[in-house]
Amino acid sequence: MIVTVTPSPAIDWTVATDTFDFDAVNRARSSTREASGKGVNVSWALHRAGVPTRTVFPGGGQTGRFMDEAFAEAGLPFVRVDTGREVRTNITLITPGHSTKINEPGVPLDGDQAAEFTSAVLEAARDASAVLICGSLPPSMGAGKLYELVDRLLGLGVYVAVDTSGEALSLALAAGPDLIKPNVHELAELVGREIRTFGDVVVAAREAIDRGAGSVLASLGADGAMYVDPRRALLATSRDIPFVNSVGAGDALLSGFMASSADPAERLHTAVLWASSAVAHDSTLFPLRPELAARITVADLVDRDTPLGEPSAPLVSTVSSASAANDV
Repeated sequence: MIVTVTPSPAIDWTVATDTFDFDAVNRARSSTREASGKGVNVSWALHRAGVPTRTVFPGGGQTGRFMDEAFAEAGLPFVRVDTGREVRTNITLITPGHSTKINEPGVPLDGDQAAEFTSAVLEAARDASAVLICGSLPPSMGAGKLYELVDRLLGLGVYVAVDTSGEALSLALAAGPDLIKPNVHELAELVGREIRTFGDVVVAAREAIDRGAGSVLASLGADGAMYVDPRRALLATSRDIPFVNSVGAGDALLSGFMASSADPAERLHTAVLWASSAVAHDSTLFPLRPELAARITVADLVDRDTPLGEPSAPLVSTVSSASAANDV
């Protein structure tokens, strides 16, 4: 059982148009609302792939009940800590070649609600193989609370992954999470310097490992994704992936990585396949696209001086990952 934790869940409202002009009336081609938030998105992906999962989140009001109904209808196990406050709404506008996101701020939790939420996470973790803490913290929760939660979860003997940013991520490292999943911008913020090359990603990831992380799964946008541990630096790249919507691609990456129990190269291949499937779909509830597996390459990084945004043939050495397509 993989438990996901979403301190700041959301209703994802996705609107797609065939054209868009500012200061004009634009007509929607489609409009959907989905129970969402980073950890929720991970659980959706795992559940739809048949991987046992439970999602834990705070929320209340009509939007909290909307999330309950969505999970109950899908048969996705969940724990909602009732806050009495509506869940925020995040808006995604999809226009030809573009995906624009507008996120509302997270909903605050008072002291009792934060304590209840922590207790709910720890209780859900008792029968879990892994706990994934994903997304930003509510405004009322200090960054140190994430350190405390990671520390207590590790004390239960479960695998802990953290996908957040800023001070919360920096402080969480000291607790020793098994995995962190920053994007390249969050990794740069973590180490306090620009990341210009693939080698810079490795150096920054190893710095995070020196500070406590067991390993790093870094999403690099169009440049692919990288897995770094104390021994290896693996790069996954893809080609000819149709682009529709980038929202949720990082969550899909983490989902795919956690869904596989193979070696790191095959897990990274699966992760990028799930992320590729996500960007090829117009909402966070994406179907897996196994035919994209042949367009993904995973290999040990060779040329660390290549700038991000300019991948080239000598970048990697060949590592067989054909069997990774079977992990979806």
